[in-house]
Order: sequence, then structure tokens, then C-alpha cells
Amino acid sequence: MALSRFTPVAAFLFSICGLILAFVGLFEWDVPLTRFIRSLNDVHRDHLANPWLAQISDIGDRLGKGEYLVILSLVLLAVGYGLKHPQWKDAGWQSLIAHGLAALSANILKHAIGRPRPKFMHAGNLEFSPVSGSGWDSFPSGHAAAAFAVATVLATKFPRARWPILVTAVAIAASRIIRGSHYLTDVAGGTALGCVMGMVAAHPWREWRSSVGFAVCRMTPFFVATLALVWTIVHLPSEAWPSQQLVWSGLVLTLVGLVGHVLRTVQSAWCPDWLSGSLARGLVGLGLGMTAGSLFVTTAVLLVCLAHWLDGFPGEVHSMAEGHGGLWTAMTEGLFVAAMLLVLGASYALKGIVPM
Repeated sequence: MALSRFTPVAAFLFSICGLILAFVGLFEWDVPLTRFIRSLNDVHRDHLANPWLAQISDIGDRLGKGEYLVILSLVLLAVGYGLKHPQWKDAGWQSLIAHGLAALSANILKHAIGRPRPKFMHAGNLEFSPVSGSGWDSFPSGHAAAAFAVATVLATKFPRARWPILVTAVAIAASRIIRGSHYLTDVAGGTALGCVMGMVAAHPWREWRSSVGFAVCRMTPFFVATLALVWTIVHLPSEAWPSQQLVWSGLVLTLVGLVGHVLRTVQSAWCPDWLSGSLARGLVGLGLGMTAGSLFVTTAVLLVCLAHWLDGFPGEVHSMAEGHGGLWTAMTEGLFVAAMLLVLGASYALKGIVPM
């Protein structure tokens, strides 16, 4: 009983620490990425020269605006009341509330922090001027906060459509970087804020603490994965210690975790009793993080893996032999293994592909 009370708190604390490390790591690339984006702009007309990037930027800018998100919520409400469908009605009201919470908190933070927009960046110096005027309101991104607040509610209410919904929110958030309107951490901060507000709005108000904890634990792996990806593609392979040792150890650990995951899934006699599903997946995640060749990234990934293990400790995912089998389960597990092997190969193929 005592352990069951402790594990959610420990998982939350590990996730918070991992989230902080992810932001610290991503902050390093704010200025280099902004300069790279500027190199893609037409210096005479101040817009993206690439038509595809320009179109993505424009679409994301429009979809992330408050009026479009409000219209979406009103459409959900109209369908919910018109067809007497409580799920759509709840999604409409809750997305409106989440949007309002995200917009209010984002605007308060924007002016309290006073970070300048990328266009005011001079010689790479990042100055802060709280409670300043227009242009000193970069962190967090309001578009990202609003988009993810609404997307989190919709993904909760319509779980079968959650991936297309979240991918759309990611595209809106990424368009703010492509457009040169925000730094990488501005968008990350807006995304985190939106996820938290969306989760709070999608659940009963009296459960707001558990909603915040759930949101943090679920979104931290994606932020740490983004850190690992950015670190991988911008750093050239290094022969220095401990880079190579981490890379090869990560390869071995990933393969060991995948083998353990498969053995547990099929309930093989070779699978040790102490190997849980969370532990096997944690070994895979830690191994993939180590292939970045960075102690900093490895530490952030380790924190996420510990949080994941603790979060999954009270109730393990059952195997196929325990009553949840079938062709669909086998295909899902096969796709998971194939995806992890693909990520493992990509971590080597993409290393240093975009040096900054």
C-alpha cells in the first residue's frame, strides 16, 4: 500500500526532472536553429523562399489562431447538441475551456518573462525585459499552447483519432519555428502548457492534481525524444570518451530490451520472472537514448525510463498468453519491434546530418 502511494509521486518527480533537462538541452539550440531558419528566408521580402515551407508556415499560422480554434469548438458543440451526442458536447465545452486557460496563462507568462521575438535577436544575445511591449512576448508560444490545449481535449475524447489530432497540433507548433516567429523552446513551452491545460479541462476539476501529474508523465518522453533527435542530427560522431562507449552500450541494451520484450510477449520459458513489460521497454528506451552518445541526453532518458517503470509498476501490460492475444496484438508487437529497430538504425544514419 505504501509503495502504491509513493510510485505516482516518484514518477512525477522523475518526469519533472527529465522535462527540465530537456528544456535546458533544447535551449542550447534556440539561436543556432533561428539562424538556420533565417538562412532560408528571402532577405529582401522577409519570407520563406521555399514554397512548401512557406505554405506549411501559412497554414499553421491560420489553424493556430484563436478564432479558428473557437470555431472548431463551436462546431463540436453544434453537433453535440444537434445530435444529442454528449461526447461531442463535452468535447466542445472542454476544448473552449482549455483554449481559454491556455491563452490566459500563456499571455501572463509572455509578459511576465519578456523574452524578445527572434526578429529582435541581435548578435545572438538573448535579453529579457518583463512587462514590455509588443515583440517582447516570445515565451511561450501562444499558437502552440492553444493548439495543444484543444488537441489534448480532443485526443482524450476521441482516442481513435488521437494521432492525427496530435500530428496536426505538432505541425501548427512547428510552423511557428519555420515562420521565424518563435524559438524552439518557446514552442516547447507552449506545447507543455497546452498539454497541461488540456488535460485539466478534460477531467473533473477536483482531480486537477492528478491531471497535471498525468500530463507531465505522458508528455515528458516526447520532449526528451525531441532532445535526443536534435542532439543526434546536429552532433558529428565523436571518438572521445564516453561517446563511443555510450553508442555501443546503447546498441547492446536496445537489442537486449527488444529480445526481453518479445520473450515476455510470447510468454517464453526463457523469459526471467523479474523482467516486466515496463522494464523491457525501459531498457529499449534507455538504449536508444544512449546511442546519441551524450551523458546529458542519457541522464534525461534514464529519468524518463524510471518514471515509466514506476508508472507501469502497479498494473503491468498483459501478454498474449494472459487472455489478450490474437492477430491484432501480434501485429502491434511486431510493429513495435520493427519501429524500434528502425529508430535504432536512424540514430546511426542521421548522426551529424545537420551540423550547426
